Amino acid sequence: MAFDESLAHLLEERRIATLTTYSEDGLPHVTAVWYLYEDGAIYIATDTNTSKGKNLQRDPRMAICIESREGGREAGLSACGVAQLLTGDEAAPIALRLNAKYLTDEAMAHPVVGAFFIESSNLVIKLEPRRWISWDMAALGEQVFGCHIEEAEFFKPLEI
Repeated sequence: MAFDESLAHLLEERRIATLTTYSEDGLPHVTAVWYLYEDGAIYIATDTNTSKGKNLQRDPRMAICIESREGGREAGLSACGVAQLLTGDEAAPIALRLNAKYLTDEAMAHPVVGAFFIESSNLVIKLEPRRWISWDMAALGEQVFGCHIEEAEFFKPLEI
């Protein structure tokens, strides 16, 4: 299932996504993550010893949500499916590109900062979504209310 192409910018932007995996007791584990979108797949770098890493090694089902919280223009994408876990030489170049999306060149070259993020990225989670869900409050305003909801001031501001 495809997502709303008008929201593709969310996949390219530097945002914080929400990742859901399943803990050993079956309860959801929800955490904030950095992500990279390339060639139809979403990538997340982590360490094999994190809860999300351990959860996915045991149960590869996952979901991710990426959203914009701009008043009156709230929009988002969520995707779910089965994770593929990449390590070693397969993971390293992806983890490098992902970290470079969020860190400055100076941070990446820093002997402590850069080294920390590279060492903490020995597991790359690859999601080729099986299902997408998208929402767009600006489009909803036009379709349902016949106006730009950010101008109509129907909603209270969100904390960002």
